[in-house]
Order: sequence, then structure tokens, then C-alpha cells
Amino acid sequence: MMKKSLHRVAISLVLCMLLGSVALAGGKSKTVTFSQDIKVGDTLVKKGDYVVSFDEKTNELTIRKNRKVVAKATGRLEELKGASQVNYLTAKDKDSNLMLSGVRMGGSLIIVGGETAAGATSASPATPQQ
Repeated sequence: MMKKSLHRVAISLVLCMLLGSVALAGGKSKTVTFSQDIKVGDTLVKKGDYVVSFDEKTNELTIRKNRKVVAKATGRLEELKGASQVNYLTAKDKDSNLMLSGVRMGGSLIIVGGETAAGATSASPATPQQ
């Protein structure tokens, strides 16, 4: 009985160390609710809740739903000036498609692709980070 408990504790510690190293891999993530369908690169992302993560080392933004990658895009990190109440920014492309142009993560703004925050046409109100 004691041996079985020690085995479980050891496995739990190993799992915590592995998951902790993944969490410290230099990326940021948060839950974002898209209130309408939006394009990320060439991919249409349907409205709903997604986990958005940004890897600072590769400058890659990843959007996941139920742990499945839905879309990826390149981005760049910029310091957010002033208190912003938006979770994400959008802009319309030449065909009037709604495109993701930025995502707020803490005190930073991830600019998606070549878009700039100044070109944004609409934004979503902030939703709590989970």
C-alpha cells in the first residue's frame, strides 16, 4: 500500500516537472471569445471560444479549440500603450473579409501578420483570462 502511494507521488512529480517546463517555454496564452467569424491568414475561424497562444521565439500565433490547432499566423509583440479594454482587433481586407489584426495579452499587443493596430476597424470587449 505504501509502495503504491510512493509510486503515485513520484509519477505526479514527474508530470508536474514536464508540464511546468512546457509552460515556461517562452510563450503566452489566453482564452479569447471571437464574437463573429474572422479570418486568420487564409483560415476562417468560426465565432466562439479559443485558446490563443504566442511563441516569442518563433513569432508564431496559434489558435486552438479543444486542443486542436485551428489556425496559425506570424506576429510581432508590441508594448500596449494605455489601458485597453479590447481582447482582439480586426481589420477588413481588400475583399471586405474580417481579418484578425491583433490580440491583447496582458500589457502587450500581438500584431498579426503585416496589419497595424492603427488600421483596425473593430474590436471585441475584454473577456476574462482563463
